Amino acid sequence: MSDETLEPTPRVRSLPERPNLEWLRTEAKRRLAELQGERPAAQLAQAQFQLAREYGFSSWRALKAHIDSLSIEAQLFDAAKAGDTRTLLELLDRHPDKLHARAKPGGKSLLHVGVDHLAVVDLLLSRGLDVNARERGDNTYAMHWAAARGRLDVVRRLADAGGDVIGRGDDHDLEVVGWATCWRDCNDEAHREVAAFLVSRGAKHHIFSAVAMNLESEVRRLVANDPSALNQRQSRNENNRTPLQFAVAMDRGQMVSLLLELGADPLAVDGAGQTVAAYAERPGPDQRVMEKIRAMTYAELLSAARGDRPRRGGPVDLVALLALDDWETAEQLCRDNPGLLDPAGGALHLMAKRNNPKAVAWLLAHGSDPNARWAHWDAEVTPLHLAASRGHGEVVRVLLDAGADPTQRDSKHGGDAVGWAEHSGHPAIVQMLREHHPS
Repeated sequence: MSDETLEPTPRVRSLPERPNLEWLRTEAKRRLAELQGERPAAQLAQAQFQLAREYGFSSWRALKAHIDSLSIEAQLFDAAKAGDTRTLLELLDRHPDKLHARAKPGGKSLLHVGVDHLAVVDLLLSRGLDVNARERGDNTYAMHWAAARGRLDVVRRLADAGGDVIGRGDDHDLEVVGWATCWRDCNDEAHREVAAFLVSRGAKHHIFSAVAMNLESEVRRLVANDPSALNQRQSRNENNRTPLQFAVAMDRGQMVSLLLELGADPLAVDGAGQTVAAYAERPGPDQRVMEKIRAMTYAELLSAARGDRPRRGGPVDLVALLALDDWETAEQLCRDNPGLLDPAGGALHLMAKRNNPKAVAWLLAHGSDPNARWAHWDAEVTPLHLAASRGHGEVVRVLLDAGADPTQRDSKHGGDAVGWAEHSGHPAIVQMLREHHPS
């Protein structure tokens, strides 16, 4: 029987991320065993042809050649990432056509992968690799990644080679200066130096980079020139956060106060409907916001008293009162609005997330369900998920003592509280949960 007499496989499969010839030979042997289980006379060539068609190739030779090519590319990317310029040079000398190879997934170039090593960047630029080539995942230059790493030497080299220091159009809509400043681990001198260099070459701060760097005068200038900057939104990747929510998430208390002074809306929500309170993981960063909201709540209580009517309030009012330990006012508000204790309001979840054991205990004493699920952005979770994932041991203990079930799973990842604590690197919480529920 010739290869051509076999029926083609209708569904094309994707190759694994790092296929090699050893994997391919193993797959062919496995497929032959399957075929011979059905037809003892089947030959290796038939198994090889069937595999080739499964992966979208016309012949075994074509599939083998493709995987051999990918193996060379894998060596190139490994060398670039490791800073192994000797291996990189040897491979490019033998395979100059691979200079423009792209990694999967995302399509990063060798330049993107090698930004931690100035010698690698020098070598690739000398070979003619485009300094402004973009990868497909975040639509970034290599300069975006070098800035995020705080590599001033690499950023300078890329700029000197004609690199675009502004970098509009990345998927996070942060530009290069934002990649140097707007991530959690960018708050050091190296990243500040990168940002200063970018500005010296023509980049300009936006509201988020200015907030991230605590640049009061720059924030004031930006808002004075364009008051709508206070309502600017980050990309969908950051849940369309406002500058105020961003400042809380980045723990920039000075900027929180400044943004409120300039007129930022303390009640604004992100793209998922979450308030500022959802971005605080400890008491403190959003205190000024909570105080602003409480002032609004007090105004409502005064109005209700004057009009001899029930006090009106929403979940955001209750969260602010509990965050400020204003138990008496919280009692008054809940008496007139018993629905505030419903899980839909998220008060228990937010207090657990922000490490407020007193407020958690208060809510539980007032009837809140420790096992209620609440939509925390894209997953429904319990308060225990949020406390465990952030290492809030005292809150975890309060929830467990109130009957929280550590085996409940979230709606997106199917993870229980132990899984969330393990993923976030909190072994003490893992041990606490397992001691409470050994199974």
